[in-house]
Amino acid sequence: MWPMSCEELTYNQLGENIKARLGGQRVPLSVTVGLTDRCNLWCVHCFVHDPARDQELRARELTTEQWIDLFDRLAEAGCFWMTMTGGEILLRPDFADLYRHAKQRGFLLSLLTNGTLLTPELVALLAEWYPLVVEITLYGLTRETYEAVTGVAGAYDRCLRGVRMFLEARVPLRLKTIAMVPTRHEVRAMYQFAAELGVEFRHDGVLFQTFHGKDIRDLRLPPEELVALDFANPKAAPDLRRLDDRYRDLVEKAPHDFQEYLYTCGGGLRSFYVDPYGGMSLCQMTRPAVYDLVSGTVEEGWEVLGELRQRRVSKDFACLHCHLAGICQRCPAFSFLEHGDPETVVEYACAIARLRAQELGLVDSMAKELVVAGS
Repeated sequence: MWPMSCEELTYNQLGENIKARLGGQRVPLSVTVGLTDRCNLWCVHCFVHDPARDQELRARELTTEQWIDLFDRLAEAGCFWMTMTGGEILLRPDFADLYRHAKQRGFLLSLLTNGTLLTPELVALLAEWYPLVVEITLYGLTRETYEAVTGVAGAYDRCLRGVRMFLEARVPLRLKTIAMVPTRHEVRAMYQFAAELGVEFRHDGVLFQTFHGKDIRDLRLPPEELVALDFANPKAAPDLRRLDDRYRDLVEKAPHDFQEYLYTCGGGLRSFYVDPYGGMSLCQMTRPAVYDLVSGTVEEGWEVLGELRQRRVSKDFACLHCHLAGICQRCPAFSFLEHGDPETVVEYACAIARLRAQELGLVDSMAKELVVAGS
């Protein structure tokens, strides 16, 4: 008998298939773990910005044993995907042990790093135990720009060295940048640079306000410039259309949810965040944490997040009637960081959404109502 053929799926397709089978059930499929808030760089835009040598913070972080125990509990609770982020994850001297254990527990792992602290030993580990992807952020294509953003001499050369090490070891790699005033003149060239390396590249320019109080709004690109930069990427239009279609489909299935509940994203529905101290929250941008996983269970924490998702809006505002929310990056966390109130319009995000809609030709009868409401 001839062997049966097996359909090949990308990991994205696998994820979509799993979500489709789950329907509307709340299941903790994906977790982002912040191994540390500390970083060896001092980026002008960063929303965390905790220094690498802060011994008080380091002492508060979960120990190796606590993280390993938590990884075991996350796996048993059904988590499938894990993203390790910071701060800078490679500041943890036990990173190799944590990574290896997470792989052994079967997590599909993504790593977010600045790449400046890579060693041959770490690259060898990742080449042996492949992650889904390592994403390195380029804070500039030239040394001058990179070090003006990061405030650390020599960081540019160490970052590019890390990129080369991953490429030589054939570790799955993706590059990204932050499109903002200090980097605006190099973003398009970064796309070409990544293409020449044969790796995927993306940019993000919707900067959130910081947790530590620094106002970074002067670093944001004007909405018109950012949207023009977005659509210079051939993938932008189909990706945004996909987001718009998915949002409209969700609204059609449950129209009242998007006007009654504060949280309508994936946080607490399929995903959640664990901070460096064992605190559990909907996402990395919603702080402080709402549940302590050191003294509690993943299952109980997941129920607490479910209760949080039942929080209803307390007032009427334009975003509740917005038919372009699928291509808008405003969320309660963004609103809170911007205005100290999770139920407010973020004018910057709104302007970008309207420009995206015009570029995509989405200004239909429903979108026209939005333009009036968001003006």
